[in-house]
Amino acid sequence: MKKSIFIFYLMLLASSANTQNQIDAFIKEAQGYIAQKNYKQAQMSLQDAISEINNIFAKQLVESLPAEVNGLKADDSEVNVNTAAMGVMGGGIQITKTYRHPTKKENEVELDMLTNSPMLNAMNMFLTNPGMLGQGQKSIRVGTRRAIIKSEQEDYTDDKGTTKPIQVSEIQIPLSQTLVTFKTRGFATEQDAISFAAKFDLDKIKTLLGE
Repeated sequence: MKKSIFIFYLMLLASSANTQNQIDAFIKEAQGYIAQKNYKQAQMSLQDAISEINNIFAKQLVESLPAEVNGLKADDSEVNVNTAAMGVMGGGIQITKTYRHPTKKENEVELDMLTNSPMLNAMNMFLTNPGMLGQGQKSIRVGTRRAIIKSEQEDYTDDKGTTKPIQVSEIQIPLSQTLVTFKTRGFATEQDAISFAAKFDLDKIKTLLGE
């Protein structure tokens, strides 16, 4: 057991060192391009360095999230970190993590965090003026934070082919520069979905994000 822990620790150190070396290489490469006055290539090298740093940062944030909430366990095989593609949409780092009930397959939650979300201005406007909310949306409180929820019914078919209606909700919670979204399925009530979201320490997440 001790040998396994030691090997894992060495692998972790090696991974960290390799990432640091890669970042240093990108920065050194950028400096070379700057000396050549090839600013476009320098910019691309620095973007690669920033992408590597964002990956490290995103992984630390994922590791800070709870492994189990209200009986739903995190599915580590369904954790997605996107530090590049969202730039096209005007966003920043996107992190998606899935939580599932061990026996009730219809009961699951997809947690999505998007930094620098282009939707934040609209979200804050809706929360300030609830009358502007769309059909089916309403303003709620998750802990001490204002949020928007929209719920509807959808059909769920189990492994035996039996179909039943389940509740699906989307809870959107704006932080200073990040939009946190909980997409819940199979909770008995809307309040149960809100209670799940309330278990997350959003102040801690905000601090880790540097907001």
